[in-house]
Amino acid sequence: METAVLIADDHVLLAEGVAIALSSGLRQFKSVIAGTLDETLKALKSAQRFDLVLLDVRMPGMIGLNSVEKVISAAAPGQVVLLSGNVDHTFVNAAIVKGARGLIPKTLPLKSLPSVIDFILSGQNFIPSESFDFTKGNSTSSSVDLTSRELQIVQLLSDGQTNKEIAMGFDVTEVTVKMHMRTICRKLNARNRAHVVLISKERGLI
Repeated sequence: METAVLIADDHVLLAEGVAIALSSGLRQFKSVIAGTLDETLKALKSAQRFDLVLLDVRMPGMIGLNSVEKVISAAAPGQVVLLSGNVDHTFVNAAIVKGARGLIPKTLPLKSLPSVIDFILSGQNFIPSESFDFTKGNSTSSSVDLTSRELQIVQLLSDGQTNKEIAMGFDVTEVTVKMHMRTICRKLNARNRAHVVLISKERGLI
């Protein structure tokens, strides 16, 4: 039986390499490539049904956990596993709590990929190394469980916008933005705006 895999990654060479690796084995894999979040969601809404989505958490359109949740919802009942070369373990924990099946590091040998996919499709979470503790997802998820608006604010902070500029963009008061900032700092345990951006980048939120 053919297994349909959606490779959601903007790195063309890597995505094509994964597709070739999946097509060259004894198992029958049908691969489709998407390079942005919009393309991924469009593919998941098409008539094609995918058993698994390999999701690059840093491709265009991805805004942290909120975007991961969108893909998980759109892919159901198919499975979603994160695909990344560098992502914070706290973020991965939180994604697993939301329904992701773990993380496939981009350093994984391509010849091992079919076995990993079989493992995930059997209902298991794939844990790339002992340094990741996936048993503590519920206790750590709150630190990265930002709302959609908070994630948008973090992205705008990363772009260098001031509170006043953010307020104008959302048509709210600066006081409202400051209240969001206090909540964001609390959730991320950040000291200031610059620290918020630094932590967010380290955790793959932006």
